[in-house]
Amino acid sequence: MSTGDPQNGNPQPGYDASDITVLEGLEAVRKRPGMYIGSTGVRGLHHLVYEIVDNSVDEALAGHCDAVTVTIHPDNSVTVTDNGRGIPVAKMEKEGKSALEVVFTVLHAGGKFGEGGGYKVSGGLHGVGASVVNALSDELTAVIKRDGFTWTQSYVRGVPNGELQKGEPTTETGTAIHFRPDAEIFETLTMDFGILEQRLRDTAFLTKGLRITITDERGEEKKSREFYAEGGIRDFVAYLNENKDPSGKIIYFEGEDDANGSVEVALQWNGTYQESVFSFANNINTHEGGSHLSGFRSALTGTLNRYARNGGMLKEKDKALEGEDIREGLTAVISAKLTDPQFEGQTKTKLGNPGMQGFVAQVVNAKLAEFFEENPKEAERIVRKAIDASRARAAARKARDTARKSAMGGMGLPGKLADCMVKEPEIAELFIVEGDSAGGSAKQGRDRATQAVLPLRGKILNVEKARIDKVLQNAEIQAMITAFGTGVRDEFDIEKLRYHKIILMTDADVDGAHIRTLILTLLFREMQELVEAGHIYIAKPPLYKVTQGKTDRYIEKDSELEAILLNDKFDRFEIADNEGRAFKLTDVRWQRYTRLLKQYEGWSSALRAEHGHEVVQFLEESQILDNEIRSPEALIELLKREVVETDPFFTELISEDENLIRVKATERRSNLARTHRLRTSMFTANEYRQLLRVHIDLLKVAGTPPFTVKLGNETEEAASFEELQRAVMAVAAKGVKLQRFKGLGEMNAEQLADTTMNPTSRTLAQVTMDDAAAADRLFTMLMGDKVEPRREFIEENARVATLDV
Repeated sequence: MSTGDPQNGNPQPGYDASDITVLEGLEAVRKRPGMYIGSTGVRGLHHLVYEIVDNSVDEALAGHCDAVTVTIHPDNSVTVTDNGRGIPVAKMEKEGKSALEVVFTVLHAGGKFGEGGGYKVSGGLHGVGASVVNALSDELTAVIKRDGFTWTQSYVRGVPNGELQKGEPTTETGTAIHFRPDAEIFETLTMDFGILEQRLRDTAFLTKGLRITITDERGEEKKSREFYAEGGIRDFVAYLNENKDPSGKIIYFEGEDDANGSVEVALQWNGTYQESVFSFANNINTHEGGSHLSGFRSALTGTLNRYARNGGMLKEKDKALEGEDIREGLTAVISAKLTDPQFEGQTKTKLGNPGMQGFVAQVVNAKLAEFFEENPKEAERIVRKAIDASRARAAARKARDTARKSAMGGMGLPGKLADCMVKEPEIAELFIVEGDSAGGSAKQGRDRATQAVLPLRGKILNVEKARIDKVLQNAEIQAMITAFGTGVRDEFDIEKLRYHKIILMTDADVDGAHIRTLILTLLFREMQELVEAGHIYIAKPPLYKVTQGKTDRYIEKDSELEAILLNDKFDRFEIADNEGRAFKLTDVRWQRYTRLLKQYEGWSSALRAEHGHEVVQFLEESQILDNEIRSPEALIELLKREVVETDPFFTELISEDENLIRVKATERRSNLARTHRLRTSMFTANEYRQLLRVHIDLLKVAGTPPFTVKLGNETEEAASFEELQRAVMAVAAKGVKLQRFKGLGEMNAEQLADTTMNPTSRTLAQVTMDDAAAADRLFTMLMGDKVEPRREFIEENARVATLDV
C-alpha cells in the first residue's frame, strides 16, 4: 500500500534520493557476486577458472592460440597460461590507463564488442569475465608477453597494486593470469580437479586443434591431464559412446553460410535405450536447446522417414517414425559458431537465433541424405533400430495405461502417497523417502499443508539397462511418475507437475547413496526437464547436534560448528607464543589466521611430496623459516652463528656441497638426535618460496610456535601453526555436548522435521545440469553394463584405501 504520492509533492517517508547507493568500479561484483558467477559455493568458485580459460579459448577460435595450461597450486590459487597474442597493454587515451588495467578493472570491457581485431566468434559476449575474477580474488597477477617485452601488473581485490611494469625483452607472446579466490567471498576455496578436468576436456573437443593441459600441484602425488582432439566433435562422440557399445560409423558433416555462421554435427547410434544429444553455441553448453537443436531434430526425423519410405522399409499404411523412436540409442553433438548469438531461457543457455533452425535443418537434410545414399547397409540398420523402438514405444503406451490403473489409490494417486493439502504446485513439496520406516517418520514430521511424502520400498529398476516398456512396469517407478503428474517421454508435460520441489531423502550409507543414484538416473534419462527447470533437490541432514546448556542446535558444516564454539569466547582466550608474547584472539585475527593456515598446509604438503615429511618438519621446528632463509648460503651462515643456541633444536652443520647440506639436530625436550639432508635446490623451488612467504605472514598474526592456549581452567599445548587451530577448538569445545549424526535413521520424527524438512531450518542441495555430457557419461559408467570402467572410476575416486568388513 502506498503512503504518499511523489507526483503531488508528498514523498514516501524513509525513502528518498539519499537512500540511493551507487556502487563504483567493481564494488557491485563483491557486493552481489552471485549475479555474476551464479553462487559463492563450489559452482561459483570454479566459474572463475572458466572465465579466464574462455578468454584463452577466444584467442584459439580466432586462430591465434593453440595451447592453454591450467595449474592448481597447493594454496588453491590457479594460473591460466596461453600462447595467444597477449592482452593489449598500450595506454587508452580516454580512460587514461593501460588496456590491460581497463580489462581487469572495468565491467563490459574487452575485445568482444568492436569490429576491429577483436573476436568474430566468442564464448563470452558480456566482457565481464576478467574483471569479475579480479574483483573476487584476494590477489591477481597478470603477466603479458607482447610488443617485444614482458609486462606485469598485480591487483588486490580488484584494485591495482601499482602501475603496469615493463620487464625483460621477449620474442614470445601470450597471457598468464594467476589468481587466488577471496576467502571473504567464497564458502570454500578447494578447487575440484575432476570438475575442471571435465570442463576442459569438453572445451578441447569443441575447439579442434587446441591443446589444453591441467596440472594439480596439491598433495603428495601431482596429477596432470592433457586434452587434444584432432577430430574435434567426432572424438567427442567417440568419447561419450565409449561405454555404450556403439554400432556403425560416426557420421560427421559441417556447413557454413554468411548469414548464420557455421555448424558441425557428429552422431552415432549405440546399444543403449537412451538419447544423448548435446548442443553448443560458441562452445557454450546450450542444455536448454534452441534453434540449432530444433533444426537438427526435425531434419533427422524427416530425412530418416523419407529414406525408409523410399526404400520400402516403411509401407504406406505404416505410421511415420517419430523423433523419439529415431533418437533411441543416439549420441550426437551439434556445435554452432555464430557472430552474434542470442541466448534466452531460464539460465540463458537456449539459443534463440531464428535463422539457425532453417540453416541447420538444411545442412542436416542434405548431408545426412548423402551419407545414407553412400552407406545403404548402415542406413538400413539405423532404420530397423528405429522401427524396433517404435514397437517398444507402443508396448510402453500399454504399460502406461496399466500403470495408471494399478498405481491408483484414492483420488487417482498412489495409495502410499501422503499428499499435501495445497493444490498450488509453486508451494507444494514432495519428499521421496527411502523405506517405509523413515517414510513413517517423515509423514509424522511434515507440514501437511504443503509437504507430501512418498516412501519407496527397496531399490527401483536401473533404467540405464532397460527399455521404456520395462521401466514402466516397475511399481515404485509407476508411483513416482503418477505422483509427479507429468508423464514421461512423448506424454511428458512439465506444466502438469504437481510439486515444484521434489526432494530426495535417503540415508547417508551405501544403500542410501545407491537408491539416490537410481532415482537420479530415472530423472536424468526419462524426465530431464525436471532437472533442467530446477525442481529436483537432495535433502542434506545436519552433521552435528550441539547442546549448550538447555539449547540444542543442528549444524551442517564444520565451519558453522567452529563459529558457534568460538562466538562468545574470543575475549576470554589467553594465547602465548614460544617467547612468552601473549596476543588477544579476535574474530578478525582468527579469520586471517585460518585463511593463511589453509595456504600454509597446501604449500607444506607440496614440499613434503618433493622433499619428505622429516625435512619439512625440521624446517618448521627450526629457525630456518623464522629467519627468512632464502638460499643455501644464508642457511650455512645461520648454522655457523651462535644464534642457533636459542633454537628448540641444537643444530650442527656436518657437511655441505653444491647439491646437499647435511645438518645434525638434537631436540632439547627429547634429547633425540637426527641428521637431516637438505637439497640446495629446495631453496629455489616455488613451493619453498611460497611456504616461507605464508610462514612470515603467520608469524605476524600468531607469533612463534610452540603455543600455549588457555580458556578458563582448560589448557592445551600446540607445537605448530597447524596444532594451534586444533588446540583452540579443543578448549572451546570443553563442556559442550556434541552428537555426530550418520544419517536420517538416527533421527526421530521431531528431529527429522526440525533439521531436514522445515523450510526455515533445513538445507537442500539443488540438482543442476551444468554439464549434461559429463552427467551422461557418468550415469553410463556407474549404471551401465560394463564393469571395468566402473571399477576404474571407483579406484580412482575412492576416499579409503581399505575397508574393515
